[in-house]
Amino acid sequence: MSADVAEHIRSMIFDGRLQAEQRVPQDAIAAELGVSRLPVREALITLEADGLVASEPHRGTFVVPIRSEDIADHYRIYGMAQGMAAAGAVRRITEPVLERLEQLHEQMTASDDPDLLHDLNWEFHALINKTGASRRTLSVLRHLSQNLPREVYSLPAAASPQANRGHARIIAALRAGDAVQADLVNREHVQQEGDQVVAALTRKGVLAD
Repeated sequence: MSADVAEHIRSMIFDGRLQAEQRVPQDAIAAELGVSRLPVREALITLEADGLVASEPHRGTFVVPIRSEDIADHYRIYGMAQGMAAAGAVRRITEPVLERLEQLHEQMTASDDPDLLHDLNWEFHALINKTGASRRTLSVLRHLSQNLPREVYSLPAAASPQANRGHARIIAALRAGDAVQADLVNREHVQQEGDQVVAALTRKGVLAD
């Protein structure tokens, strides 16, 4: 339950319902979600560890200002983890997996359905991660995926021309057995997504700079 509450508060922060420096209204959130204050307090402990809120003795818990460098760094770290997974996939990938990645890429280039595109994009990267990532890297990727609300990860276009070129480069590196290139193109691909997220959050007035 506390995980669901944490996701709800993340969404409130990133869609502007909770502003930087604003006190988190714990009672109101508990009433809105129909829960006791306990899961709300537990959620705030998680969010404080994630750097999204800060507690002040005798005053409450407040939203920490989010800056563009916070989001850029998040995606840079995400890209590093995905790059490591892709480099590992070079050593372990099979022909059926490569064929599935090519299939997903073809579907993304042919579709204009946003929901389908995000599902296909998620499967594309999840397949590479599952194939090549160590258990520790998978753990890092899971944590990073939960650090921002789901809707933030939906901000970048899943199949823009730029994204499609990135997917094609990733497949080419995997087919060539080039771990260095697979690492590099994944980092660049995720960093481009991060740039789009920063731009979108700036337009929405969520970022503090």
